[in-house]
Amino acid sequence: MTLPVASNDPSCHCPLLESKQGSESTVVAIACGESEACRLRALGLYEGATVSVIGKRHCLLVDVSGTRLALGSDLATGITVQPRAATAP
Repeated sequence: MTLPVASNDPSCHCPLLESKQGSESTVVAIACGESEACRLRALGLYEGATVSVIGKRHCLLVDVSGTRLALGSDLATGITVQPRAATAP
């Protein structure tokens, strides 16, 4: 019997804001205003992109393809991600 892989389970999706510092995730959906979504996509934050959470203080600091972006909590809540499974060292 084969067990389902957690990374393929849609129930594992969460808002980017809930991701832990140091974690990597894949963007699943962007739910915000059209102009905000267009701007995020132009900056490299689009569906299928890999996002790493660098810091969480007054805003969410993420790395997307080598570019660091600071996102407010409202915007980060509208970005749905699928956390990547941690790889063994």
